[in-house]
Amino acid sequence: MIQNLVHADTNYSNGVVTSRDSRLDNFIGGIITDTDKIRELLGAPYSITSDEGTVPSNIVGIDSDFKMPQVWKSSIAVDYQIPVTFPFSVTAEFTYTKKINDVMLTNYNIKDPDESWSRLNNGGDNRYIYPSNYEYYSNISDACVLTNTHKGHGWTFNITANAEPIKNLNVMAAYTHTVMKEVSGMPGSNASSAWSGNYTVNGPNFATVQNSQYVIPDRIIASVSYKYGKDHYSLFYTGYSPAGYSFIYNGDINGDGISYDLMYIPKDDSEIHFTDESDRELFWNFVNQDSYLKNHKGEYAEAYSARAPFVHRFDFRWTHDFDVKVGKTNHKLQLIADVMNIGNLFNSGWGVEKNMSSCFSGAFLTVDKVENGVPYFSMRKSNGEAATKTWDFNGSYDQCWKFQIGVKYYFN
Repeated sequence: MIQNLVHADTNYSNGVVTSRDSRLDNFIGGIITDTDKIRELLGAPYSITSDEGTVPSNIVGIDSDFKMPQVWKSSIAVDYQIPVTFPFSVTAEFTYTKKINDVMLTNYNIKDPDESWSRLNNGGDNRYIYPSNYEYYSNISDACVLTNTHKGHGWTFNITANAEPIKNLNVMAAYTHTVMKEVSGMPGSNASSAWSGNYTVNGPNFATVQNSQYVIPDRIIASVSYKYGKDHYSLFYTGYSPAGYSFIYNGDINGDGISYDLMYIPKDDSEIHFTDESDRELFWNFVNQDSYLKNHKGEYAEAYSARAPFVHRFDFRWTHDFDVKVGKTNHKLQLIADVMNIGNLFNSGWGVEKNMSSCFSGAFLTVDKVENGVPYFSMRKSNGEAATKTWDFNGSYDQCWKFQIGVKYYFN
């Protein structure tokens, strides 16, 4: 396919026209919708030959054997009524998912590793080092092609209990555990960024099955509601780990031009080299204060596996029913008051998620150089200070408590 891009522009600076394409005068008058007429007014050619065009630096395609996504799901569920004097039921459900045809991107401009490719010589880290000629064509940055993979699976288990121990008092509690493994979550806005945005050890073309970016592994919810006369009181709780983060290097350790390389967590001092030895103590202090790094020494960090601390949120609702008679017509109104994340009203640290803003979103270790297959690192610093803790409070507006009131009218 050969494409030709033609455009006519008017450029402004501080509200003043700085340049203008005179071809725009041809469009004065009514709206033109005929594409051939638009091409004629722009003076654009009807067709061009391949010799007149140029090869774009980014190419996007779809594999000829590409199939739309398919998954196999199997589930089993059980409902059980607990034999007590009040309504009390428990539901349990298990669902297994297997990817039949999942979606991924492959860069066809990157060669497959062969015996000419070297590897890192850094203890347990033996990832490939990309040679200077790892691309088939040096004038093409990416040739990302939409393909399929059958790799990937997951499962979900949920248990829910509902009870009404006394009249007008309803209690619910549920727990859900989810596991989902995939090759790519397509983390980008176009083909190039969706391909390069994968966190990997040997580069996006050689991605392996890893945790999904979009899964919350553990979630607990519960609610209590009570009706007293015309008043309704409800308290809702949710507890969860809001996100999974990845420990990656600040820099490109394998020479593929992409700075999303998953970190190798050294098992001891012999497996890491520093440009400045003063960073060694800072590094181990950071590793040993983090539960994920401390428990996975001698391994590659897995993408999206460093889970943010559990957050506990409570929402409160009060409603009151009003019956109003106007003439012969009865009207029903309901006054509603909601306090969302009510715990944060009493303590600024309650109900607030945490993220990795205090450690450069997990990229706390900088790759300074690689010599003879041995990488040298330094601790990344801000204002001369290295990261000392993994998690810090998310200070965005949506973490604060909120209050809202409303009125609902019930039509007869």
